[in-house]
Amino acid sequence: MSQINEFLSHIDLEGAREYCMANGKTVRYAKGDCFVEAGSIGRYVGFVKSGYFKYCVLTAKGDYAVTGFSFKDECVMDVTRSFLLDKPSIMSVVAGCEAEVLQVPLRPLRDFLSKTQPDVIPRVASVCLEEAYTRYLRLYSKSPTERYLELVDKYPDFMEQVTLRDIASYLLVTPIHLSRIRKSLGK
Repeated sequence: MSQINEFLSHIDLEGAREYCMANGKTVRYAKGDCFVEAGSIGRYVGFVKSGYFKYCVLTAKGDYAVTGFSFKDECVMDVTRSFLLDKPSIMSVVAGCEAEVLQVPLRPLRDFLSKTQPDVIPRVASVCLEEAYTRYLRLYSKSPTERYLELVDKYPDFMEQVTLRDIASYLLVTPIHLSRIRKSLGK
């Protein structure tokens, strides 16, 4: 599958992957189980072995809005609040389907990376900031239809794995609006 989190290709996570391989354990998550719960500091970092996870924030209406995903072979964690700042997360990371993760406790991994790759934590912060800013600008520079077409074009496998409700949330449109977009495009 194409990598939806392209920014991860700009970070050397091989040390983290090797640490997980040597020290991690495989944990299964049922659909809807939390890997990280909003209001708590994320306790683990992992690499998805199967399934996927969605990053969600609670809206003022009490609904969840999807802000991102982690798929097979990708790292899953709360990067900004838990990993970088050691603060409680403001979002939840939830299994989008039955999933398996090779995971390790967050703090020992962060300590290991600080010693073995001292530049990786500042690099993670820099790349995440750039990704967030790029996504923010894309919301203003592209229409929902353009964002949908870009998603379909770049990540066709993504569209088969993720529910239309989650895709709509990720694109910041309602499911009805996404249906209209798809209908107008003949999907």
